[in-house]
Amino acid sequence: MLALEPATVRLGAALPGALEPLETLLPALRSRGVRAVSPSGVLGDPRGATAAEGRELLAGLAGSCAAALDALLARAA
Repeated sequence: MLALEPATVRLGAALPGALEPLETLLPALRSRGVRAVSPSGVLGDPRGATAAEGRELLAGLAGSCAAALDALLARAA
């Protein structure tokens, strides 16, 4: 959200959530969802987040989605 709508973010109110490694959390996340591992819905510690990091993460996700769609469309053609 810092990358998309920074004015809506209250970083001073941010609190850490589940801090265990993702590999540890993944089985419960898959079977029971985020609330099973983090009642607040937060994974990790958002207090060090930056808009630049958010833009980088969004760009990576968008690139991964675009590549997956390209591959899917190529198979369908």
